[in-house]
Amino acid sequence: MKHSAKHISEYVLLVLAGGLVRILPLRVALALGWLVAAGMHYIGGFRKEEAHRRLKSVYGDRFLEQEIKRIAWLSWRNLCFNAVEGIRFSKMTIEDVKKQPLADVIPALLQALENEEQGYIFATVHMGNWEMAGVSADLAGIPIFSIARRQKNPLTDAYLNRARNAFDMEMISNDSKVLKGIIRRIRAGKVLAILPDVRNSTEALKINFLNSEANLGAGTALFARQCNCPIYPAVVRRVGWTKHDAVIFDPIRPDASLDKTDDWQRMMQQMMDIFTEEIGKTPEQYFWYNKRWVLQPLKKRK
Repeated sequence: MKHSAKHISEYVLLVLAGGLVRILPLRVALALGWLVAAGMHYIGGFRKEEAHRRLKSVYGDRFLEQEIKRIAWLSWRNLCFNAVEGIRFSKMTIEDVKKQPLADVIPALLQALENEEQGYIFATVHMGNWEMAGVSADLAGIPIFSIARRQKNPLTDAYLNRARNAFDMEMISNDSKVLKGIIRRIRAGKVLAILPDVRNSTEALKINFLNSEANLGAGTALFARQCNCPIYPAVVRRVGWTKHDAVIFDPIRPDASLDKTDDWQRMMQQMMDIFTEEIGKTPEQYFWYNKRWVLQPLKKRK
């Protein structure tokens, strides 16, 4: 299979940057990430104005202009820090996890696995280093799995999959068989890690999120009802440069007495209400730059 020059150049750049980031001390690697973030944000202006617009749309006049700019910068810097840490995930050990504040939630996740007759769903949003929670849970012995979206560049997609395979955490492809695969794994006692704050491209559930209406897929709630398992909402926050904390909330359980669509709506709304409140406490921790913006309305069909 032949690859385009663009795909090859992206792959080579990723491999070179990845090699450098892995051999540098963590703080030095993050400092490099900070420089890249600052260049793209302050010089390149990458999606900066759009992030400002989104923040103002969600929070109105709650924040002054300077506060909006600070929140947007920290959000972008956090993403670049996440990328640095993601490249270095293969270096992480359970001892590293124990040094993190988020280690405090691991016993609760393990206990939940013992309490349930099968697995459950661990739902979080694009906040802090959201992948850190999954990697930490995996290293702590929780049989966790997630859904991987294929990258447009097959070379970088393969590179990222190799990095993910450094752990026992299973990544399943988002294809036509994904539903059956998810249900089978949960019923076998595994934990699905999922990010529900993603806009659906077709008509779906209308959910109040971030003080507006979002078109969200019912996937998280559908899996919970299909498997009769709970959803454990959680948020992850970065603390300084190198630390990460997490909060896990009471489980949201399906209600068999309700119509399935009503139950999906109830569970999704209850979950997103929690996330809206938590994002509002530290908006700089949320990712405001997603190209597929969660609150973007669907285009009306002609």
